[in-house]
Amino acid sequence: MADKNIYITDVVDVQELQTLQDNWAKATDLAFITVDVNGTPITEQTNFTPFCEKLRTMPRFRERCYHCDACGGRKAKKSGKAYVYICHAGLIDFSIPIMIQGQFIGSIQSGQVVSNHLDELKPVMKMSEEWKEDAELLSLYKQVTAMPLEKILAVAQTICDSYNYTVEKQYASIIEKELREKDLRLVKEEKLRIEMEKSLRDIELKALHYQINPHFLFNVLNTIGRLAFFENAKMTEDVVYAFSDMMRYILRKSDNPLSTLGDEITHVLNYLKIHKIRLGSRLQYSLDIPEEYYGVKVPFLSLTTIVENSIKYAVEKRTSGGTVKLSSHVEGTDLYIDIEDDGDGMPEEQIRSILRGDAYKKEENSSVGVYNINSRLIHHFGPEYALQIESGHEPSDGTKVTIKVPLP
Repeated sequence: MADKNIYITDVVDVQELQTLQDNWAKATDLAFITVDVNGTPITEQTNFTPFCEKLRTMPRFRERCYHCDACGGRKAKKSGKAYVYICHAGLIDFSIPIMIQGQFIGSIQSGQVVSNHLDELKPVMKMSEEWKEDAELLSLYKQVTAMPLEKILAVAQTICDSYNYTVEKQYASIIEKELREKDLRLVKEEKLRIEMEKSLRDIELKALHYQINPHFLFNVLNTIGRLAFFENAKMTEDVVYAFSDMMRYILRKSDNPLSTLGDEITHVLNYLKIHKIRLGSRLQYSLDIPEEYYGVKVPFLSLTTIVENSIKYAVEKRTSGGTVKLSSHVEGTDLYIDIEDDGDGMPEEQIRSILRGDAYKKEENSSVGVYNINSRLIHHFGPEYALQIESGHEPSDGTKVTIKVPLP
């Protein structure tokens, strides 16, 4: 933060400064206003003389007042302390620079008095007597309070020292808070990175179970498939080739942890085809995802992992079997892929436990795959793409798991 521009309103509590400014005015009988580096006010004026109030209602003089404040601020910035000067209308003002780590971010303007020691001060800009042509302004000028120069100097330096110390402390608190938040973010990111690495290692280890001489494995599968074809064993042939396609997909050599939705659907249909042959009428399934979305990227093996859970908990556990439905819809720039079953669901606490990764942290197998998918969705797309699970926890209410991914 020290290397970037610091704006006064980012560091200073304007309402708090207004209260301080009002109290300073009551204690000193001086006028106060706080401005940014361009002389533009950020607080309301306090205790302004009727002369200065009237002067600032007139556009041609108001711009000179603003310019005068900006010039005073720059002079104070250069000296690094309160700068007392004569304004363009002949009044004594002083400027207190507001500094943060050497950067000038604005100034407190005060004064609007006259003194017998004007010869000891310099005008901050070219003075103008044009205002004297206005009878009302001339009358109001004569009412301006006189104050000893020593008092003005003492007030100016006291406020300068005390207020800049306060601002530096406020800024230090802001920096400390930002650092704490940054450290917290880094801790969370590191935790997520470690979990992601562990998740990917688990996936790799699972894949390695199938990688013992894959060439030999595929030769055997192709041989069985050809035998089934010659023996007219259509069902066996379908299972073998579906399983062979699944194995090729799982064992693919790729550094990309994402797949196209089309490839995932092909894989999950092979998976469902095998289970359909195994479970017969106990398993019903449907797919309603338009092909126009097949190019969308999703985490590798995400659909199959969730379908596997649906079959395991919603279909196989019931003698009557169950149904698994895959569908999709678009909201804004995101695609929502729903995997829904008509099982008995699960309680809300179990859903929270799955998404927290409790089973994963305990090295249990239950629901680890779902937690891995959730972690990968957050890792690749952000926390707003976390897995969504809805379940009624009543007989046949079922469970719906939603994968949300951005459209390309």
